[in-house]
Amino acid sequence: MRWLKSRIDLERARHYHPPMLKRITYVSRFAKPFSESELRELGELSAKNNKDIGVTGVLMTSGGVFFQVLEGSPEAVDQVYSAIAADTRHTHLVVLELEIDVPSRNYPDWSMKTIDLDASSHVRLLPLKVMMETVFEQQLLVDKMLWAIDRTLKHELRKD
Repeated sequence: MRWLKSRIDLERARHYHPPMLKRITYVSRFAKPFSESELRELGELSAKNNKDIGVTGVLMTSGGVFFQVLEGSPEAVDQVYSAIAADTRHTHLVVLELEIDVPSRNYPDWSMKTIDLDASSHVRLLPLKVMMETVFEQQLLVDKMLWAIDRTLKHELRKD
């Protein structure tokens, strides 16, 4: 009976105080070109693996760029993101947004919805394609500016 009371208390606590989630949004470049079938296979494998650990999100690709949102428990999201960071299919990995203590999921029904914006069936999504590529290019420019500022400051501070 004591176990039952503890179990009921645990369920009640989860209902009124659901565990907080983590969400990471990132972009990266393809290290090599992908065919439509390779992207589809990647999405299917990601969906299966993510479902097993409770991660949801979306993966969009366009013009050699990945745009992905991962959401779930902090441990699970970190596990997936670490695997992505070590994956040689990605280069120039850039985190656009990191959200901690997120109360709810944006993509609760998608273990990993994969959208290839270069596929002809997604012409209506052209604005997303252009935006995604622009975000990546802008982030590269910001990174170059930060590098130049950092290098200049280090050079100037050595003189003092």
